[in-house]
Amino acid sequence: MRMFLWLALLLPSLAVSQSRPPLPADYYEKFQVQLPVGLQPTDSVGVARALQTVADAVEKLEGEAQTRYRISDTTQLASSYMMRALAALVQNRFTDYHRYRRMAMRLQPSPIYILPPTLVPMAWSVAKQRVPDEASAAFRPALRLALRQQLDSLPALTRLDLLNSQKGAYLPAMTTLVRGELRKILSVAAMRGNKLTYSAAAGFMRMGFSGPFYQRHRATVEQLLYELDPARLVDEEAQIPMRDGVKLHGLVYRNGATSGRVPVIVSLSPYPGGSEATQGNVFATNGYVYVYVDTRGRRKSGGSFFPYEQDAQDLYDIIDWASKQPWSDGQVATTGGSYLGFAQWQAIRQEYRHPALKAINPMVAVGFGVDFPRESNMFYSYILQWATYVSGRELNSAVFNDAPFWNGTFWQLYKNRLPFVKLDSVAKLPNPFFQKWVSHPDFDAYWQGILPKPADYAALDLPVLTITGYYDDDQNGALYYYRQYMQHATAANRGKHQLLIGPYDHGGAQWAPRAAQAGLPIERAAQVPVYRQMLQWFDWVLKKQAKPAWMLDQVTYFETNAGRWRGASSLQALTKDTLRLYLTPQKQPNPKRAGLLAMQTSVPKKTQSIRYIHDVAQVLDSAFVFATPRPYDDSLYMTSAHNLVFESGPLPRAVTVSGALLPRLFMSLNVPDADFRVTVYEQTADGRSMQLATSGLRTRYRRSATNPTLMKPGKMERLDFNNNFLYVKKLDAGSRLRLVLEVQNTPMYERNFGFGGVVAQERATGPRLIETTVYTGRKYPSRVDVPIGE
Repeated sequence: MRMFLWLALLLPSLAVSQSRPPLPADYYEKFQVQLPVGLQPTDSVGVARALQTVADAVEKLEGEAQTRYRISDTTQLASSYMMRALAALVQNRFTDYHRYRRMAMRLQPSPIYILPPTLVPMAWSVAKQRVPDEASAAFRPALRLALRQQLDSLPALTRLDLLNSQKGAYLPAMTTLVRGELRKILSVAAMRGNKLTYSAAAGFMRMGFSGPFYQRHRATVEQLLYELDPARLVDEEAQIPMRDGVKLHGLVYRNGATSGRVPVIVSLSPYPGGSEATQGNVFATNGYVYVYVDTRGRRKSGGSFFPYEQDAQDLYDIIDWASKQPWSDGQVATTGGSYLGFAQWQAIRQEYRHPALKAINPMVAVGFGVDFPRESNMFYSYILQWATYVSGRELNSAVFNDAPFWNGTFWQLYKNRLPFVKLDSVAKLPNPFFQKWVSHPDFDAYWQGILPKPADYAALDLPVLTITGYYDDDQNGALYYYRQYMQHATAANRGKHQLLIGPYDHGGAQWAPRAAQAGLPIERAAQVPVYRQMLQWFDWVLKKQAKPAWMLDQVTYFETNAGRWRGASSLQALTKDTLRLYLTPQKQPNPKRAGLLAMQTSVPKKTQSIRYIHDVAQVLDSAFVFATPRPYDDSLYMTSAHNLVFESGPLPRAVTVSGALLPRLFMSLNVPDADFRVTVYEQTADGRSMQLATSGLRTRYRRSATNPTLMKPGKMERLDFNNNFLYVKKLDAGSRLRLVLEVQNTPMYERNFGFGGVVAQERATGPRLIETTVYTGRKYPSRVDVPIGE
């Protein structure tokens, strides 16, 4: 009876919700809130007043989003409630804070291995309700009690790791770090007329709350953490000598209670964030010394920084130093993700490989020249954003996170059809990193001279644990190294390389994935602490402990939509069969798109052609090019007038996509070069659209990334879109597959106008038509190959 009553109450609200329009894609981009002119982080009274203004604006924004619009995505709705909770917190509206927090946590509970982001603020709010005056003698005991109750509720499995990671978050230096972040936010706001964007407003509220909290209560929290777990952690600074006389700044984290020598884990990083101890302490309390080193030219490290160019020899010298310290047992391993993953592959180059290096753990590793700063041999606009982020001594985080500034910069270059090489000039942020990279459009000696050689992989006899994710931006980079190793390593050594891959994004695959990855909720079985798996692997290879149970084979992977982990002897072993879907010019009835074309499982008997024309110099609508696709929504690509869309019939039975999809299209062009993108979606029987694969192709590189060959206009050739990500997913019976083909025309990439010269230096002054003919039939079987597992 209760359930029926609950449903009766809920159904009217659901009906109202369904009648609302969906939340506009650019809803948050239009937000801005005015700050007082000249506001400084040291002005505590002024910052406190501004916090109230910002919180009011955020509460109004999120309240209207939830009442006027339909937010069908639970991840986005949970985020909206968390922003309302943050706004309520800084305004001491504790009833609202608790209500919004509960709603957010119900929509998206934190996995047990992640400290709930509201744990400490929750304890503070409870203490404030009991003792409103923070300056009174009674507040500190009230805070200790509330915080202890929160910490005692942590799950036993990960409680000690969470406690020790928080010891790193409450060091004395954190007060200075928070003030520095607030200063960066205010400096960027000043450049924008003292206006905060949505993301900057979130950062301002977090820093505005954290600054006073750290100043008043940091020592109280730290003392309690040590009472709950007395492991005495030592963090020390070190100046590590390099062969050229430069000294690099290192942070050493070790367990003060450990008197013996232990293995050392090293990371070399260009990201001096200030919170390295949160992970360093976990290593230290699990039997290792962790050494985090700033690349040369960053933070307190000497020398000058130029990304990717000197990490190999520096890592040799770092490993040499670490192996000789009194707390080291002589074994050194490496870990880290993204740039830190790239750096580890530098350490295996024969001329720079140190004998003390015993294992490497590259996660989501950047493939320099492979997937950064180029993807499918095409430069993308984000590379300037990243280059700005790491220019100078400290992270330019506020500028980096200023999405409206970057979108506006990319748009100015795009709408004026300017050469891509001018991007840093348009941004008024001249950058030597950017300029050097775009001067090497081919996969030439510059990129090849930095990456490991075949002989380096052949000589590698160390254990390797590669970790990446289906949604990892650098999956192609991570798997580039893996495939190079498996191709060139000896038969005896191939078994030493383990690969772990699951439904994780770039951040989630590096430490502890949240319940949503790339904006999509992931299955409970995939919510595992990646760092724990990595520690178990280190215990196995460095301490000779038991082989980790999670290692099901050389490749351990997660089958999404089936909720299970599986093992395979190799990437090739994932695929047992291939489903071929052939493109046809036949119309497929669909109410959303009159020009929908069909894909079929049999080869069309006669040769036919499909003509596709796009003016690549056309400036598309900004709302369209900057729109973020809503989860499960197909409206962007289905209503576009600038693409071809093909759809298969419904799958007669469930199948598991198990590998990288491969579109093979027979095409001719009217120009010597063009950039294309092919994206494949699953369309479920209940109407949800989910991306399975996307790959770009610059046609001059269809045969080789090193030796470009221009197309002969009018000549048909087979073009393979072979840069798709590996993905393992069970597709239910009744699902259809859709293939979208389009000329790439977006502010997010350099624009190829098809002249055949150096793309980054070209511009268009008028229309530039790319006329494409796609051929189908027995002689020219344009198709997409779908790898199928068991």
